[in-house]
Amino acid sequence: MDRLNDPEIRGVLYKKIALQEEFISDPSTILVDELDVCTGSARIDVAVVNGKLHGYEIKSERDNLDRLPSQIEYYNRVFDTLTLVTTKSHISKAREIIPKWWGIDCVNNIGQDIRIKTIRKPKDNHKVQLLDLTQLLWKDELLELLQSQGINKGVKSKTRYQLGVIVSDKVDREIVSTFVREKLKARTVWRAHQLQLLCDDLQLS
Repeated sequence: MDRLNDPEIRGVLYKKIALQEEFISDPSTILVDELDVCTGSARIDVAVVNGKLHGYEIKSERDNLDRLPSQIEYYNRVFDTLTLVTTKSHISKAREIIPKWWGIDCVNNIGQDIRIKTIRKPKDNHKVQLLDLTQLLWKDELLELLQSQGINKGVKSKTRYQLGVIVSDKVDREIVSTFVREKLKARTVWRAHQLQLLCDDLQLS
């Protein structure tokens, strides 16, 4: 069988995500492919949004790990939990690169089947940077957040980054985190899938 590629790994990852209780128990959960973070400095392969932001980075047998250190730096600023999804050939080197609180999922060919196995479960990230989190929001969403907190004066002329600075300085972290997740889930014009619909597409029981 040929070396596993990104689409093959992504397919089994979708199925694993769609069967996890923490995701299927929340009907508002969405899955986003290729989510830009840190104003486009990096793009994570799969993001899952429910009560937290979960990030999954895929490294297939056709990839190398050269970009992983810089990707880690950016992902750590945004996601509550992170998992590297890779193949046996990368596991040893990957362990030396990723933080110990990252999860690891290993994908293998078993006969004609592709299987995914959890090698290490992710732990909570304590390095999320509020300013970088705000940059997941669009400008009108940042203005809405500020208005909801009674912050209106002189903000409409600000750039998205400037608004993010104000939000991170003036608004409580939990309020910001909740607002970001709810806005991501409420969007209709972007690369997002409702998890329940994804389950139907994958013909999962």
